[in-house]
This record gives sequence, structure tokens and C-alpha cells, in this order.
Amino acid sequence: MGISRDQFYEIAGVKQHAEFEKFLRDILFKPDEREEFYQKLLQIDSDVYVDTFRQYFEEYSAERKTNKQDYTPDAVATILAKLTQTEEGHGGYSAYDPTAGTGSLLIQKWKNDQIQETPLSYAPHNYFYRADEMADNVIPYLLHNVAIRGMNCIVVHGDTLERTAKQVYFVQNAKDDFMCYSNINVMPHTEAVEKEFGILKWEEPAIDHIENELDDVKFVPTILPMEKKPMKIDRSHKTGPSQFGDIANQLKLKDVADVERAKAKKVYPRGTIVVQMSATRGQIGMLKSSGRVEEKYACVMSKSGEDPGFLFTFCKTRHHVISSVFNKD
Repeated sequence: MGISRDQFYEIAGVKQHAEFEKFLRDILFKPDEREEFYQKLLQIDSDVYVDTFRQYFEEYSAERKTNKQDYTPDAVATILAKLTQTEEGHGGYSAYDPTAGTGSLLIQKWKNDQIQETPLSYAPHNYFYRADEMADNVIPYLLHNVAIRGMNCIVVHGDTLERTAKQVYFVQNAKDDFMCYSNINVMPHTEAVEKEFGILKWEEPAIDHIENELDDVKFVPTILPMEKKPMKIDRSHKTGPSQFGDIANQLKLKDVADVERAKAKKVYPRGTIVVQMSATRGQIGMLKSSGRVEEKYACVMSKSGEDPGFLFTFCKTRHHVISSVFNKD
């Protein structure tokens, strides 16, 4: 359901946007006040799989003209999380977003990582994310978004292309408990940090703020082993170049959608994509309301509620992917 502007303001004890953003900055390095804020947010909306701040940020804080701050829709973030479901991340990270914004893409990747596990096999220390973001106004939202979820994440406040940075934050779930919030630490401006994160120049003085020392950090063993598996991709289907790149050629549609030949008398839901299998052109359409479909069509239904419009566009440009679903492995 999301959190409204008035609810944010009431929790923060403010009356206008500038005061709210000041509040977010002021509590960044105050763990008790920060966690009290998180508790109140979760009492209103406990769905941590949806970006807590994006809707508010886009409406009241986004700098669309100067910084082009229009961020990725949840449907696109969800399908990207599934497409990047692999054994290893980028440079040792479970996921890396070089233009993170409020963190929507990383939140969906974190969700995808979590739902592959069970409470007996999931441990935060097995997943480590990285977010780079240049804009000053979005950094507090990004840090709060990863901390409230108990993520382990490096947040680089800097220019990805120029390799300059103002600060590097280490958001750490020191208790290694998926029910706990993360601490927010600031990395020193040392040569070791520069080398580790590829920083060529610091653009503001270092901030001295550490919330947990090494002795405070726990690595809790899980009862069951880690269950994360990479998305299974059939690498035998290569039919030529694609605007989506090699991964799109390798990906089977059934990895992200339920597909079946239309069944007589079955009522299919609104948003179902229909593909005419008996015609060489492979006409594609999408149901605007629930209804029956002729048996000469294949029906494609998005898994886990991804935006059918995104899948529809994908299917229109990838006719051979539809056909491959009906081929034997």
C-alpha cells in the first residue's frame, strides 16, 4: 500500500519536504533514532520487497532535468533480478548497480536472493551488494533503504565514470540476522579503500563514523546449507544476433513465465499474452480482460506478477523464444 507523504511527515515530526530530508540526514548516524524511525515505517507498511522511499522521492525530490532522476519500474527491476540470477556476482558482489538511485534494482535482487532460501538456510553474510550513486539528494534515501532491510552493502557516493567519490559507506548487518537492521559505517579515505573501490580522487573530507567494530560482527551458521541456485538457462538455443544481447538468445521464456497451449473452456486472466501458433507470422496480443482463448494460441502468463506489458514487448521482439518453449529440452 506504500507510505504517504503525510505519514512520513508525521513519523518524522515535520511539516514540509526540506525538513523531512534534513531529518533523514540527521538520523543517518544515530542508530537508536534511525531504528525507531524504521519501526514506525514498518508498522504502516511491512512489505520490504517494495522500495520504501521511491514513490515519495520521485514525487517530491527527483531532479529530472539536471540529474535525469526517473528510476526503474518495479516490473523491470524484478525481471532484471531474475535474469541476473547467477552463482557469482560482479567482482564478488551478489549484485552491483552503478547508478543506484534509491536502490530499487538492488531491493529486487535482494528479494530474489531471499526467496530462493528458507529461514533455515538464509544468512545475510552470504550476500553482499554494491551501489554507486552520484546525486547528493538521493544518498540518504538509498542508505536508509538498504539499512532497514538488514542488507550488507557498499554504497559509494561518487561518480562512476570519473571514479571520484565523496564517501564510501559500509552498511553491515553485524548481527547476521535477517530480522535485524544494518549498521551504517563510513570508510576512511585511505589508499587501501581507494584501491579496493577504484577511487581516483576524494571530493570532500572524510567522515569519522564507525558503528560496529570487528569484534561486534557475528557470522551465524545456518541450520541448512545455502540453497541459492543460478537460473537455469538453455544455452543450446542460439538463433542469431538480438537487440537484447546473447542472454536473451539463451533464455527460455518459461524461466520467467508460465506458458501453455490454450485449453478449451478455460478462462485466462487479464494480461495474458496470446501467441498464434498456427500462423507463420506468429501474431501476438494481450488480453485486456479475462476470457477464453482459442486452442490455436499459446498463452503466456507472467510469474510472480511481473508487468505483462514488459513481457509483451519482449515476446513481440523474440518470436523464436515463444516457439522454443514447446520444444523438448
